[in-house]
Amino acid sequence: MGCIGSKERRSRAYAVEEPDSVEFHKIDKDKDVSTDPSSTQATKTVQPNTGNIVNIPRPKLDPKDFQFVNCKDEIKIKTPGSINGQSFIIDKCENCDIYILDYCGQVTIDNCKGCRLYIGPTDGAVFVRDSADCNLAVVCRQLRTRDCSGCNIALYCRTKPIVESSSNMGFSCLDLSYPDLKSHMRHAKLSLFHNFWYDIFDFTPKDGNWRLLPHGTKAATLLEPIPSEVAELLEARQEVNELGTSTPAQQPPLLLTVGGSPAQHEQPAINGLSYMFVAFDGAKHEQALRLALTAAEKGWLLRTNEAKLSSAAAAALATDAGWAKAVGKALSSANVCCVGLELSLPVDEAQTLKRQVAQLGGHASDSEVAGKAFSTAGLDG
Repeated sequence: MGCIGSKERRSRAYAVEEPDSVEFHKIDKDKDVSTDPSSTQATKTVQPNTGNIVNIPRPKLDPKDFQFVNCKDEIKIKTPGSINGQSFIIDKCENCDIYILDYCGQVTIDNCKGCRLYIGPTDGAVFVRDSADCNLAVVCRQLRTRDCSGCNIALYCRTKPIVESSSNMGFSCLDLSYPDLKSHMRHAKLSLFHNFWYDIFDFTPKDGNWRLLPHGTKAATLLEPIPSEVAELLEARQEVNELGTSTPAQQPPLLLTVGGSPAQHEQPAINGLSYMFVAFDGAKHEQALRLALTAAEKGWLLRTNEAKLSSAAAAALATDAGWAKAVGKALSSANVCCVGLELSLPVDEAQTLKRQVAQLGGHASDSEVAGKAFSTAGLDG
């Protein structure tokens, strides 16, 4: 691994692949019989029937609709439904507010300076290259940065973020949602429990290349000033209740995790905290999310993950956690992903929380060995 991509290849990047056109035909297998007046025998023919199915041409995609290039001091917005999983290019932009509020296949950000960018759920990679002094909010499967400096990134990432030949890069957990985010994450096949924003992999390790920003750093603060037209799109839609009054719809939750240790955040460790690892089987995702949201609001949520466990892996996890063998069987029996939460909470709150976990159908343990083992289960990179 190493070089992300050459500038020469990027010069050929301004093209959007059009899906192959597909024509649909329906053939009527019933055979029509036409009789020749001069013959006593019927001639049987098969006739195509275009009756109920019409060939619908796919719309042609204009590459210009999927790129922001050579923009300066501009506000550029892509609203939900305008990209629909296509790749997007951002290049040579300066002091711009760029908001991609849709799901994408891949995003490349090159040669940008002093920009503020929000990149919606991306099924593939988000590349940030040759850019300086930009603040970003990103939801993606993979983040790769190269030859960048002075950029801060509020991040939701399915894999370990990559830094290469870059300096003074800051990372925090993304906390800024928008109304369609949950749907877009589903399209991009991303989970709320998969966020490894803190687990940086540096190809060119050196002091000063990157740091974790203080816990609680707000993405909205990094993106200030947020343009008014963008603020309207970020707000929850209004819903009319049974009484006829308008109430804001609840935005899809993002789980704010601490990620690394207090030392990594350049903050002193807080005394009197107790570690807890909690696991839920695959049938209890809603209960896991409920507990995770409560813990995140109180600043207790360290890390989250969800993964399918084999019988052997689940049995080993149960042993490390001090649980009965039946728990290991439950964590692997449903053939769906189970959820694990790592918490750090005040000692005097621990017993109360354990009772809540039991009521929700989860399993709690004080074992950091078990939590660490599960924290990287199923991690793609």
